[in-house]
Amino acid sequence: MLVLSVSLSSQDTEGEIERVANDGWLAARALAPIGAPRDRLGPVNRSLERLDTLIVNVSARYADAAIRAAISAAQEEREEMKVFLEHARALSVQMALTGAPARWPLPIDELEGELWFEVDRFSESRDAYQRATKTTASPRAWLGLARASARLDDIAAACAAYKAISTADASELEKTEIAVYLLRCRN
Repeated sequence: MLVLSVSLSSQDTEGEIERVANDGWLAARALAPIGAPRDRLGPVNRSLERLDTLIVNVSARYADAAIRAAISAAQEEREEMKVFLEHARALSVQMALTGAPARWPLPIDELEGELWFEVDRFSESRDAYQRATKTTASPRAWLGLARASARLDDIAAACAAYKAISTADASELEKTEIAVYLLRCRN
């Protein structure tokens, strides 16, 4: 029996990690509305299994922790989610010290912001999104900050965040959300 060993280059490995991380993240996030029942975990488990083969890479370990945190969030397992987020943050710090920061499936602060928001921990979500607006300043970070601030009834902060992204590229639904909230800010 001939066994063929395929070795991926560093660039190929990073591309594979990005693809698998994003696939796993989307599969895990799709389970959030239904609580991540075991019979629906197949796509997530396949992503985690593929990441296991790449686990020698810190990016793969970060993606693994992020996806596991998302599954914990979908199952309303806040303490378990917190452990995975702490692990993901430590890996993100390690990555930033040795090169590029964690990016897949999301940068750490955006990841934390989204998951804390999902489990109705709006203060933690807001804090994470505030950090994200300083590190990535992405429209996702500003929108998350606006939403978390609005849920905390911090109208001034929500208005400021929605104004910050009022000209950003956004989906039609997000543009409508921004416009509607900014009307509230004028009053």
